[in-house]
Amino acid sequence: MTLFIDERAVAELIAMPDALVAVREGFEAMARGNVENLPRTRLGHGEGTVRITAALAAERGYFAVKISSRAVFESNSGRILNLFELSTGKLCAVIQVFGLGALRTAAVSGVATDLLARPDADVLAVIGTGRQARRQLEAMLHVRTIKQVRVFGRDPHRRADFAAFPRAKSIETIECTDVEQAVAGASVVVTATSARDPVLFGVWLDPGVHVNAIGANDVSRRELDSEVVARADIVVVDEPLQAPLEASDLIQPVAEGIISWEQVKGLDEILAGSPGRQTAGDITLFKSMGTAVGDAMLAALVYERALQSGVGISLPDLSGTLP
Repeated sequence: MTLFIDERAVAELIAMPDALVAVREGFEAMARGNVENLPRTRLGHGEGTVRITAALAAERGYFAVKISSRAVFESNSGRILNLFELSTGKLCAVIQVFGLGALRTAAVSGVATDLLARPDADVLAVIGTGRQARRQLEAMLHVRTIKQVRVFGRDPHRRADFAAFPRAKSIETIECTDVEQAVAGASVVVTATSARDPVLFGVWLDPGVHVNAIGANDVSRRELDSEVVARADIVVVDEPLQAPLEASDLIQPVAEGIISWEQVKGLDEILAGSPGRQTAGDITLFKSMGTAVGDAMLAALVYERALQSGVGISLPDLSGTLP
């Protein structure tokens, strides 16, 4: 049976705790060599872009291909993941993945933070107030005991709206009027913006901070200045093969000789036992780009839960068998 699973069903079937477990399992499988992840391919279309990613998750028994579009396209309806059974090639599900992608991105940051941030990290700075920033906040609350949230966004109304969520959980929340104010004294910093030029500067970072850089995943955007990378004791990415193509926050520092690609570690390497944070004073940096392994793991979970609960729309036989 092939299912069509829409955004609403995805939201009903999985939540952040599920995503954190599934994504971690995916990167652990990658560390064991049981995941093949295809770096994102981009096809230009005027001012828009069609993006294609794929992953084969052997331990889960699936492979997935995701197609999404951005910029000139006004709808998110084009963000679709096709999930296939690995042993037969059968199309199991067609899943809308706008919400799932945001959940995956935040969950990957959550796993990185759990591995790299200080165990006592309790002050979180979030730069950005959009959909992904909110998901990032949610993930951070699951992996650390956050006592204070600082939030910066250019729009004061959106900033206040964002701050209402942690306040509802009785977490002290400060609405900051500039990024430096938000970052000062923070033990975890998340940048989740659409900035074209750096918004976070290394001179502002305190020793021991962990940074999740989320927003810039193509060469036309950048959130970090080179000093952030220069001060980092370890730099980790979700997909090392993709980083030289898309990680603009690292591409310029590499060109400047601040860091080499050989020094950049994959999240799977850390899970496999490669050294991460060494001291409480280390500055750690996780640069997120978005990889298909996380999408594949979450899609598999969504599909299996949909089958169990009877959620989704059954599609006609798509096997292509001749009459």
